[in-house]
Amino acid sequence: MAYYVFNIGLPATSEWWAQNLDRKVITAGYKGQSGDRGDIILNQLIPGDWVIAYVNGHGYVGAGIVLGYETYRLHLQLPSGSLSDHRHERAVDWRYFVEDISHAVNIDEANRQQPRQTKESIDSEKHAERMIGEIQARSGDRKGRHGRLRWELVREAVFDLGRAVSVAEVRALIAMRDPQFNSENIRPDLEKMSVNSDIRAHYQGVKKGRRSDSGHAADRLFKTFSFSETKVRYEPYIPEVHGVWILEYDFAGNGKVYQAPQTLIAHAATLARREVDAIEMAPIDSELDGRKRVLMQVAMRQGQFNFRSLMLVAYEEKCAVTGCSTVDVLEAAHIIPYRGIHTNRTDNGLLLRSDIHTLFDMGRLWIDPKTMAVRLASDMKNTDYWQYEGVKISLPKSRNDWPNPKHLTKHIEDSSPAK
Repeated sequence: MAYYVFNIGLPATSEWWAQNLDRKVITAGYKGQSGDRGDIILNQLIPGDWVIAYVNGHGYVGAGIVLGYETYRLHLQLPSGSLSDHRHERAVDWRYFVEDISHAVNIDEANRQQPRQTKESIDSEKHAERMIGEIQARSGDRKGRHGRLRWELVREAVFDLGRAVSVAEVRALIAMRDPQFNSENIRPDLEKMSVNSDIRAHYQGVKKGRRSDSGHAADRLFKTFSFSETKVRYEPYIPEVHGVWILEYDFAGNGKVYQAPQTLIAHAATLARREVDAIEMAPIDSELDGRKRVLMQVAMRQGQFNFRSLMLVAYEEKCAVTGCSTVDVLEAAHIIPYRGIHTNRTDNGLLLRSDIHTLFDMGRLWIDPKTMAVRLASDMKNTDYWQYEGVKISLPKSRNDWPNPKHLTKHIEDSSPAK
């Protein structure tokens, strides 16, 4: 086991550091190509090594354990919403950290010079452990069991429930999963993640404004109020449904939240989506021109980022059939074709590798509703795909996210797969 300081690069902000925490990675830039310096330094790390994250001009903000070589990834395109131009990444289990970089352990406190390279070795184990201890002392109660971020557990509970939920419902689910979780943190975390919450500004570590479509890790929920029940509820934030919200601070640090006005283009897109959603679809068992159906499905998949996000969370970023964990090639497949936002339910979806998704849509591959096993058309026997015949798919932890057997049955009837 070795210890390293790792500079997270630019931008040197809490928001960029939060993305590293949210994605559970350390990243590198350079040329963004295979074999460049970024590739080399990340693959030099041995699983079990410790990395101590450094932010330019602030200090040391986190300490974590490097995970397996298979977690290294070179993104062909920048991850959606990324604040940095880094394309190389390696998974890290962040054990101790501060979210606000103004709380970093500075170089004087760490008794260490400012790093001159992206990755630098710490020769003294005693010195490294002392640095980790300093970060741990400042991290506070920010994590639940199993190394999960505290607010991440709260967000996951809302997404798993899959509807607008109350604080009490979130508290009950988390209590089953982690009895030691401090329930007093639940409401503040819900407010912090709700893009339209008037009081979320109070819970932000860094008093810096942003838009809810900027990809920030904390912009995940939408807050609603039922006058009939006089209850506040929280649901997954969908920009296409809830709009874009702006968090803004004045010179005195007072924050406010308001909805951004739609641009003409965005307004036109909204109207177009409403027209599409208003189309009366023919019954599933009716005859539809195959080419039109394929074109319709392709068009309706565009802009379904939130549905894909739900499926990535439910299936833990792994293909349900192959187990592939390369996120760039994973797609959210609708079991019953998209008919509007109401069909973007986790029980109407599967997370599939792109080629498996194509076979699924073409009716060459389907899922047995009773056994949840993969079935393939008979003429696929002499292909590499036959290895998946009869293999049960990987199912989400939450049973509510499992594919609905009735949806799977309709998919089989609709695509009429060749036996």
